[in-house]
Amino acid sequence: MAKTGWPATPWSAQQWLRRLRPQADALHYTILAVDVEGFSAPGRTNLHRLVVRSALYQAVEDALAASGVRWRGCHRTDLGDGVLVLVPGTCPKAALGERVPRVLAKHLSAHNGAHRSEERFRLRVALHAGEITRDTHGFTGSAILHAFRLLESRAVRDALSASGGDVAVIASSWFYDEVIRHSPVTDPGSYVPVVVTVKETTAGAWIHLPARRAPVAVVAKGADREFG
Repeated sequence: MAKTGWPATPWSAQQWLRRLRPQADALHYTILAVDVEGFSAPGRTNLHRLVVRSALYQAVEDALAASGVRWRGCHRTDLGDGVLVLVPGTCPKAALGERVPRVLAKHLSAHNGAHRSEERFRLRVALHAGEITRDTHGFTGSAILHAFRLLESRAVRDALSASGGDVAVIASSWFYDEVIRHSPVTDPGSYVPVVVTVKETTAGAWIHLPARRAPVAVVAKGADREFG
């Protein structure tokens, strides 16, 4: 009889917990989450989406490489309409804040200028960092959940929509306070403070449009309120 992977006799709760226990204690990662705006738009066919996904992955990989981060050294989770990248804590975070938004914007500008409308795309990008735990199924942690809440927020959605650019970045308060504001190369003055409310999360964040400097009113338009 072929093996099914299930135990021959029922396992106790303790046995299941031992099998599903974390592989190691939580480790610190930089979290990069990106999402394609309107990926499921009815005007796109599956072939169009394949072109978009290919360009998305190339842009993210190149943006990380420009930051000195090895693509193969990161943990990646495909999101269908985006990708979650966990960058080891040993990689300098300032480089990610400095180069990732700029390189992504450059890639999208080139791609969108060379493709038909159904294959063009814009990105929402979330930057955060925190403790991540790994188990037999992958990675989890409140820091990942927080990054996704930022990515889903009305603030960054409306900022991208109103900007006319191709990329909108939303950084957590932690990432801004600990990384971005200490690096003049990231142009911290171009980040606008907002408060986002998504599901159980209400938190401060910072929005940046790398391809253009939009007025505060445009960037903060979709936020519940501005803070700071």
